[in-house]
Amino acid sequence: MLPRPKRLWLYVAVLMLAAEQACAQIVIYGATDLGGGLFEYSLLVDATGASEPVAGLNVLRGGSVFDLNPGIPIGAPAGWDFFAPDPLLGIDVLEYFSLTPSTDIPIGGSLGGFRFESVKEPDTILGDAFAVELIGRTSGKPVFRGVAQAIPEPSGIVFVAAGVAVSWTERRLRRRKR
Repeated sequence: MLPRPKRLWLYVAVLMLAAEQACAQIVIYGATDLGGGLFEYSLLVDATGASEPVAGLNVLRGGSVFDLNPGIPIGAPAGWDFFAPDPLLGIDVLEYFSLTPSTDIPIGGSLGGFRFESVKEPDTILGDAFAVELIGRTSGKPVFRGVAQAIPEPSGIVFVAAGVAVSWTERRLRRRKR
């Protein structure tokens, strides 16, 4: 068994890594194979780390990466709407926006229901291709810019599992000593 100070640092390290993974996932997505080379992407916004209520979600390369356009099925949660990318007008961004402050995503809240269909295979999304930004209600400016993360995010699950395993092992060892 590790001495107490080393165990404490191990706990802290595991918790910090798990927290870092959790904070990094402000926009997460899942993809469902609809068959025939078509996929439905579903997005969830977690505003835990936001500095103000979230009134917008932009998929920055919606047209160029996901081949989205006004004729593609796109859906928004209740109280939200969207502007589809339009390659004919040179618009590449899929813009989701809240219709009223009451349907904004509050700080610490989350909201799903953002979805679109695409021929882009999830396994081919690399680097910052799935770039997103969240728009604040008060400032009207981005409060987060980053890359949407696929669910489940394996390294986050591994860190949480490691923390649980360390805790369980230490309890078991304490019981044996008594």
